[in-house]
Amino acid sequence: MTGYQNFAKLFGTGRFIRSHEIKKKYSLKKALSSVYIIPAFFRSIYYIPTAQERKGHFIQHQQDFFTNLFNTRFGKNKWYWALSTAARYYGIEWSATKILEIVIMEKSKTINLSEKITSYQQKTSYRSNLLADYYRSLDVNVIYMHKGEQKSLSSIKIDGVLGPVCSKEQLFRDVKTYLSKTREENLKRIYQRILTQSK
Repeated sequence: MTGYQNFAKLFGTGRFIRSHEIKKKYSLKKALSSVYIIPAFFRSIYYIPTAQERKGHFIQHQQDFFTNLFNTRFGKNKWYWALSTAARYYGIEWSATKILEIVIMEKSKTINLSEKITSYQQKTSYRSNLLADYYRSLDVNVIYMHKGEQKSLSSIKIDGVLGPVCSKEQLFRDVKTYLSKTREENLKRIYQRILTQSK
């Protein structure tokens, strides 16, 4: 643990960090190979697990993990929980899909965690097995990031637990917009269920 403890003293724990910050004071290659940091789905962004998380190979506060990750990547008030995720927040959608959806002001992107986990599990290295454990603990299969319009950001309200969530009115507007755009049949079914609650 000594190497990790020294790393933690330099950069802290339970936070996201960019590669250029690490390179100023430490070897990025060593931090990666020793799993002092966990790749966080976006280029050059990493998560530093706490001592407890590192010992148990898990992420303790999944909600905070994702909220802080998106704040780091997109900036506060530049994204919001949307569509099926917002519908669960409002008690409209209850299916256990293990899907997260947000709206961003950039190009749409999908992160398939299930595929990442399977890929790491198929490798034999200790590091790969650790990363599979960390990602599996997040209890999410897919993250959908949809490109939105700047004006939709005005609907954001900040929930003390969840973070930035769109208004219920914006939720229904988004569902109508993305229902015609998505090619994912499971999302279409979810969106159609949500729309029945708007009538």
